[in-house]
Amino acid sequence: MAAALISSVAQAADRKIDDFYGRWIGTGQATQGAVTTQSRDSEVNIEKAPDGFKISWTTMSSDVGNGSQSKVKTSSLTFKAGKKPNLFVDVKSGNAMEGKKTTWARVVADTLTINQLVISEDGEWDVTVYDRTLKDADHMNLTFTRITNGAIARQAKLSMTRSKE
Repeated sequence: MAAALISSVAQAADRKIDDFYGRWIGTGQATQGAVTTQSRDSEVNIEKAPDGFKISWTTMSSDVGNGSQSKVKTSSLTFKAGKKPNLFVDVKSGNAMEGKKTTWARVVADTLTINQLVISEDGEWDVTVYDRTLKDADHMNLTFTRITNGAIARQAKLSMTRSKE
């Protein structure tokens, strides 16, 4: 058992951005507090980019109370390697104190975390955190959390599977 634990810890410590590359398909739910507000279907593509990686995703969200109220959102970010291993900076990242979105990513253990920080002119702030945690080579959990001025505004959890296509 100790050998399995040591092996598991070593594997977690060895994760690199390459481990996350691929096309991921999944589904889950968004919540506000204890209330489920939306169902979500998502596709995430993570691929190598010059000196870093690119991530793009499309999410279709449908209101739980009214399935005809659906919307589709597509986003894409490109990261370059930071000054330390497994740390990356969005190539379009700006200065949060100037009202620009500041975006960075890091890989710790089995999780690729992408953080986005925005500070408005009046000092209000918003942080969005995307945690993509590998369960094994073909399964990943995605947890999305938006925090506005210290309070959780929205969360979503999705289970994703690596596409074989």
